[in-house]
Amino acid sequence: MINMNYLQRAAAACLGLAVLMAGLGLFLDGLDRSGRPLRAPAPAVDQNPLTAVYLADVRFSGVVPASFAASITHDLGALPLDEKKAAFFKIVLPLVARENARIREERALVMTGVDAVPDSLWEKYEVRKGDLAAMKRRVDVIPASMVLAQAALESGWGTSRFAREGNNLFGTRTYNPDTPGITPDKASGFKVVKYASLSDSVAHYMLNLNTNDAYKDFRRARDHMRAQGRDPDSRHLATRLTSYSEIPDTYGKILHDIIDSEKLEDFDGIRLAGEKAGGS
Repeated sequence: MINMNYLQRAAAACLGLAVLMAGLGLFLDGLDRSGRPLRAPAPAVDQNPLTAVYLADVRFSGVVPASFAASITHDLGALPLDEKKAAFFKIVLPLVARENARIREERALVMTGVDAVPDSLWEKYEVRKGDLAAMKRRVDVIPASMVLAQAALESGWGTSRFAREGNNLFGTRTYNPDTPGITPDKASGFKVVKYASLSDSVAHYMLNLNTNDAYKDFRRARDHMRAQGRDPDSRHLATRLTSYSEIPDTYGKILHDIIDSEKLEDFDGIRLAGEKAGGS
């Protein structure tokens, strides 16, 4: 005999999901604006990260579906706290995995030797051609747990005006009047960068950490871990981001609290579905 209570609960769950999808105003990212394709990514059956990504499965398998959101137009703050956090991670995690996958491909070239590195890569990472040691320090992944914690903190879990209107998850500023941006309500002299997509925000944030002089200490610490045969450690590296925030004395602790409370280190080393294995 069919349990009617079960059917009613199932119908309510489906309706709740439909309402959630409609309320989030989630636009899917069908384009890779960077022009740097991955090797043979596997198409996701479901291109919406809110329904394709199961965080428990990602924690267990270390693989996240290739489902990418381009933007969020509505406030995730309308959701209960746990649902808001889960939705935020589902949206951001595939974008982080995709960008780290690209970096791994670039790093593979760097580790092959000087002759394997194209001119465009020396230029991108602002390194004098031939300085392979400097390239090895700069062309490296950013731990997913640290990226997720910073994105959550800087964007208010995707609820900030800059995240919703400018696809800016990290509060990245610009002092260039010609760069598209959003003027803050209570500050002057700069704009918060407006990106074409969330993916562009993640890519720019990672490139900034990997090239900006303000984060030399971050890169040195990561390089030291590599020399010891260790993968980059988000808890240690988070303490090297004092230049990122206006609250340098407590910024690292806040990131640690988010990483610990949300068990984000489970996501370190995740791969995009279809990504070629190898490297770290």
